[in-house]
Amino acid sequence: MYDCMIKNVNLYLGKGELMTDADLAVKDGKIVRAERDLDPKDAEQVYYGEGKLALPGFMDTHMHIDKAFTMDNDETVSLIEACANSDRKMESYYGWTDDAIYQEIMEHSSKAAEWCIVHGTTLLRTNVLFHPNWKTLALKAMNDLKIKYADYITIQSCVGFPDEFRGELCAAAERGEIDVIGGYPHLCPDYRAVTDDCFELAQKYQLPVDLHCDESDVTNLDCFEYIIECTQKYGMEGKVTCGHVTGLNASGLEEDRAENLVQKAAEAKINVTSLTSCNMYLMNTERRGPSRVRQLTESGVNVSIASDNIRDTFRPFGNCDLLEEALLTAQVHKFGTVKCLRETMDMITYHPAVTALAEHYGLEAGCYADFSVVDAPTPEEAILRKASRDLVFRRGKLVSRKGKLIRDYIKEAK
Repeated sequence: MYDCMIKNVNLYLGKGELMTDADLAVKDGKIVRAERDLDPKDAEQVYYGEGKLALPGFMDTHMHIDKAFTMDNDETVSLIEACANSDRKMESYYGWTDDAIYQEIMEHSSKAAEWCIVHGTTLLRTNVLFHPNWKTLALKAMNDLKIKYADYITIQSCVGFPDEFRGELCAAAERGEIDVIGGYPHLCPDYRAVTDDCFELAQKYQLPVDLHCDESDVTNLDCFEYIIECTQKYGMEGKVTCGHVTGLNASGLEEDRAENLVQKAAEAKINVTSLTSCNMYLMNTERRGPSRVRQLTESGVNVSIASDNIRDTFRPFGNCDLLEEALLTAQVHKFGTVKCLRETMDMITYHPAVTALAEHYGLEAGCYADFSVVDAPTPEEAILRKASRDLVFRRGKLVSRKGKLIRDYIKEAK
């Protein structure tokens, strides 16, 4: 007897492939059958899809949820101003108790996590902020958030190692409380030393690397090139992600250099995460904000789309909704055909699953039962209409229906 069955759905299997009029049978948190004409009498609970689309869980692999919803009407119009506003925001926590700061981080992060869940996201990777006023409280909050929503979503903490907290963070890594080595080497005078340090930490703790890379208003891809070199030097092909890489679209960039680096990235199996909406908002008029999504994809680079900042001092927009991010990306990069729209769908499903090193992912037998049923018949239509997520399943449990979180499985972190 199956735990549940979803009848009459169209299954999106990635790379443009759609299986119509199919059924999904779920048992013990995994899909055990994905085929046509299963008998509903064999399941304890049956849901009828009525020809709607089933999608594997969305994966949002670049966020900053610890400071989500902290926007206080700052007039942010450029990256430099955003950084200044962000610093002022962090200074506003001076004098707060640790408990008050922790509670605020948990409140904002919980809200963001729940928005992700009801929008069909079953994995998110968030960067963790460290500041003299926050200390390491955001990492504690992220670890407690993992416990709180363990039945709803996988949360990966992407952590840099600032000098003032390095001892505490190394201890946290030893305890398995850090999932990804992060960092901002392109913002540092000696980006090579910072990059080397990130790779050495990754080797020490056997973790993947995810770095903010060449996100600036000048033509400079030196950091991107060095990360590619380090990936091959340390044998970390497939385990390194570069976020932003907006330097690829900088005005005045030599085309030969761009093409050469794109090809090198493909050879090193670098993952690239495009933060289209945030970069379109922040970058100046001398260039287009996002990276070269089309060229990277066509060259074989694994490209994902993610939310980045959610209603904070860097961006006053964002709904933790990857269909919204996919629609904007498709418009900006002119991914308007059925083929291109399905490629865009891959960028919020199958591609970030590669970035996240997710196992047993998809809609085939043996995969984890992490999926949503959306009110559209095809992937392209789901993006174009930002289709509602009617049902969201996580490990075979129904965790959201019609945009409402089913709160039965929330745990309180001790």
